[in-house]
Amino acid sequence: MLYNTPEAPLGAILLAVLKMNDIEESLFQALNEIVEKKDMKVVNISIGGLAKSPSIQIIIDSIQGISLDDCSFVSKLTDDIIKVNGYYADDYNLEVSSPGINRQLFTLDDFRLYENSMVKIKLKKPVNNRKNILGIIKNIKNENIIINIEQEEIEIEFKNIKKANIKEI
Repeated sequence: MLYNTPEAPLGAILLAVLKMNDIEESLFQALNEIVEKKDMKVVNISIGGLAKSPSIQIIIDSIQGISLDDCSFVSKLTDDIIKVNGYYADDYNLEVSSPGINRQLFTLDDFRLYENSMVKIKLKKPVNNRKNILGIIKNIKNENIIINIEQEEIEIEFKNIKKANIKEI
């Protein structure tokens, strides 16, 4: 990859990254406005790869579960939103999927939804000398998650969580 060269100046790279974040947010809001009417929600949008040929990953969820038709619907809808807003030319990869068995938790509401479930958490900074935690979500208190690990409860600040996934028992 070219960094801070005449072919790819640093300013252009930073602008592309900022623009991708704006596009992620815009897509997230536009898609949720529509899919919520079908009792679905967009859980996460991630845009990576090169600015000229990005890879767009969208995770959708629903209380009833996600079908292939749901993924197809959101895929076509996303294509339409991208074209109408002129975000990218036709050269992009789009993947729409359900969260899967080991669903990633993105928000405090996700933790509330999966209370009493086993969770695997990677932390930014250690808590009780641990950066990796495997335990049961017991409660959410303000911006903190209470996790039960072998009869011990620890409190983790949500902002300290790097990644969290439901862990199948």
